[in-house]
Amino acid sequence: MSAQTAIAILDSMFDLFKEMGSGIALDLNWLAIARRLQQVRAQAVWSADLDFVATKLKAHAAHYATTYRPPLGSEAISKANADRLDDVVRHYSILRAHLEQQLPAS
Repeated sequence: MSAQTAIAILDSMFDLFKEMGSGIALDLNWLAIARRLQQVRAQAVWSADLDFVATKLKAHAAHYATTYRPPLGSEAISKANADRLDDVVRHYSILRAHLEQQLPAS
């Protein structure tokens, strides 16, 4: 098991977040996020905390994918989309921080 490998897999999600921010293939991106989280789980020493944060990340990504609305020039819709995507990225950051705690001290 390697926390470094888990972090690399987790970091590969950032391209998915960029695509989600553009409204591209939201359902496929959510499925890719779920699949990568399974890969992360296989690499890391998994705990209840990691499981909780990963579940929250998947839930926020699913919520974003299901509630995304094309902005069509509306600032309110653009802000709502951005706020929901920020929630996804925030939970990604929390999960990454938990994984970084597993790295050996340099």
